Amino acid sequence: MGEDAHALENDAELIARAQGGEVEAFGELYQRYLDQIYRYIRVRVAEDRVAEDLTEVVFLRSFETLGRYKERGRSFSAFLYQVARNLLVDHYRQQKEEVPIEDANQMAISAPTVDEQVIQAERIRAIGHALTSLPPDYQEVIRLRVILALSTADVAAWMGRSEGAIRVLLHRALTALRRRLAESDE
Repeated sequence: MGEDAHALENDAELIARAQGGEVEAFGELYQRYLDQIYRYIRVRVAEDRVAEDLTEVVFLRSFETLGRYKERGRSFSAFLYQVARNLLVDHYRQQKEEVPIEDANQMAISAPTVDEQVIQAERIRAIGHALTSLPPDYQEVIRLRVILALSTADVAAWMGRSEGAIRVLLHRALTALRRRLAESDE
């Protein structure tokens, strides 16, 4: 079996485990594809911070829809790239003038407009507000496990809990964060 087939097999196993409720399995997929998705987005936006935020949204959206994900002959990385592409389209649609996704590379060279800065600041504020409205343990587990991408074992050691408790806590925290973000979009 070639390396690509082995990676697909591992992805399929991780996806099945994540769909079964193992947040740690999704964390492994996150770590596997984080750099690729970030680089894909970074060359299309003007700032590192914007690329980081959009990358996190890609993984949050992927996590939210993972229960409905089916391979259908496409790799999980292709699914992530499609989510990233759609997010970039949405990102540029929110600007004052629409920019085709093919022209996004040119935009990465120029400084962001005031409108872009306002929109991004509002998006960051909404995510920050949703995160800070969560209980402190939820905030901490999201920061350590998702944002800093620490292993479940490390987070468990840092927070003084078992690995199983951290997995449950992270699942509840991400569910609560999703709910808060959905409420703020209404």
